[in-house]
Amino acid sequence: MKRRSAILTKACSVMLTCLLAFSSQIGLAQEVMSQKGKTAQKAAPKTAAASLTAEQKVTHLLNRITFGARPGDAERVRQMGWERFLDEQLHPDRIQDQLAEQKLADIPSIHLTSAQLAESYAQPQVVQQVTKEIQEKQKKNKKTAGAGSDGMMQPGQNLPGQGQPGQGQVDPETRREVQQALKEMGLKPQQQMIMELQQSKILRAVYSERQLQEVMTDFWFNHFNVFAGKGADRILITEYERDTIRPHVFDKFEDLLRATAKSPAMLFYLDNWMSASPNAKMPEIRNMDDVRRLRQQGNLGPANRRQLQQIQQQMRQQQQQARNGQQNPQNPQNPRPNPNAQRPARGLNENYGREIMELHTLGVDGGYTQKDVTEVARCFTGWTIRQPRQGGDFYYAPFMHDDGEKVVLGTKIPAGGGMKDGEAVIKLLAHHPSTAKFIATKLARKFISDEPPQALIDRIAQVFLKSDGDLREVVRSILTSPEFWAAESYRAKIKTPFEMTVSAVRALGGDTNGGPAFHRWIAQMGEPLFQAQPPTGYADTAENWVNTGALLQRMNFALDLSANRIPNTRVKLASLSSGVDASQPSRVADYFIKLLLNGEVSPQTRATLDKSLSDPQIAKMEERSTDVAKIAGLIIGSPEFQRQ
Repeated sequence: MKRRSAILTKACSVMLTCLLAFSSQIGLAQEVMSQKGKTAQKAAPKTAAASLTAEQKVTHLLNRITFGARPGDAERVRQMGWERFLDEQLHPDRIQDQLAEQKLADIPSIHLTSAQLAESYAQPQVVQQVTKEIQEKQKKNKKTAGAGSDGMMQPGQNLPGQGQPGQGQVDPETRREVQQALKEMGLKPQQQMIMELQQSKILRAVYSERQLQEVMTDFWFNHFNVFAGKGADRILITEYERDTIRPHVFDKFEDLLRATAKSPAMLFYLDNWMSASPNAKMPEIRNMDDVRRLRQQGNLGPANRRQLQQIQQQMRQQQQQARNGQQNPQNPQNPRPNPNAQRPARGLNENYGREIMELHTLGVDGGYTQKDVTEVARCFTGWTIRQPRQGGDFYYAPFMHDDGEKVVLGTKIPAGGGMKDGEAVIKLLAHHPSTAKFIATKLARKFISDEPPQALIDRIAQVFLKSDGDLREVVRSILTSPEFWAAESYRAKIKTPFEMTVSAVRALGGDTNGGPAFHRWIAQMGEPLFQAQPPTGYADTAENWVNTGALLQRMNFALDLSANRIPNTRVKLASLSSGVDASQPSRVADYFIKLLLNGEVSPQTRATLDKSLSDPQIAKMEERSTDVAKIAGLIIGSPEFQRQ
């Protein structure tokens, strides 16, 4: 009987998943076509907006500017009015956020500077060395313990360096020993730092009262994406999200663009920290103080650091010779070596020059050429980092800069500008009409639909230009537009894995520590946090998240969440549904459809749910009770809950 019930429940889950896959790919396409048709017919937006009921408007606003409504949120917004709630969310500095701050207080790494993180968390080469030493020790101990009387290894016995552990994997026992060894050294593995950053993002999304700020932080981080797995960015990315992105999400776009351009995380990710004019010359080195100063700046590539080390060594030898009354046999008249002799080759790196235009501002069709890419790259030479692996900060190195004249998008940037060349490019790009159009399109796609009306994009672009790129006003203009409140926009977006998981916890009034067990589900659905490798970040349209495998993962997550099978994450369904007659499965289903879906469910989804209600495991007739968790899980996994 249990086997038959399990099969029935699984069949219902698969049916709901297929419904979602079909409705998302086909139904959403039909919605988009409907939007295009109505736009072409120039239907009055106000008429479309009137089709949303007052209750639907509240649901719609909460779905779009928060990570999902919690029990009681809709009623609170209705009482205060959606206009006041929106204005409050647009000014996060006015909102008290004690609960989120309490949840984040015990996560040590997110409060540290990059330099402090570099000191506290072991670099990969340190971990590798410790692991190697421990594995060699294990090998020696195992060889001694496993040897026969003649000291030979017994047949079939493998060393720790052989088999799976030796193929780049570390067994649990070795991992524990490595962690203990690092602890004794006063260090933690850098992977822990990334997990804590992921945890903090989940906790903010679930608990913060400043919901729109967190939604926009997620949006702008993805827009200015940095990959946490690239070298020094492991320690630089925490500061990047905290100090570069979050404080600027409602500022002028130019300020946000400048902050990212000067961010060590971005400079390292797109390799601009190594970009230098091919004609760059090393500064003149007159004495040991100059050498120390250049080394402390830490803005040179490895080859140049080796050159400075050689110069430093030569100077020490010359100083010793001088104390001994000796001359430099190579040049008795000038004991100082030539710092420009055999200078290692430098090069211009165009990665940032390309991405700042294609992905950050103008867009791929923004009207720039390859020549513009090269010229922009020249403008940003010398924008570098002091000792990135030690968590160093932004530094402008004049001797790395190409100080010649440049022409960007037809605008002449005179020679001799130095760091001002990059500043001029930022100002030029931030106020360009193509940037206004590109940013308006991405924000409209975020808040309206995957293919927002062109008329709306044009209006928002004008708001961007007239407000000097004021992001608060741009977002406000979208969220108060007739298109936002149109019926076509209602539940027109598919939630990303991150949005789906945290909205489920919020919808059920649950609690989580946001730890690895929770994040694992987000990763399995295809969106591991801070781990998008390409500079494009994660996709922002439904087609990239709608496939049978990922949708089945969503259903499995929903069932595990409602059954409290996710470690350190809990929902209290009994107290949440205390006023519902648990002996009637249909009434339990009605309650959660109202709570989680605003009472709106398609006939297909309802029919599939009704079939599942006959499952003996759900309708426990002998106990006169209902498996509330399974019903709640199926509804969270339904097509309707995946939409926002």
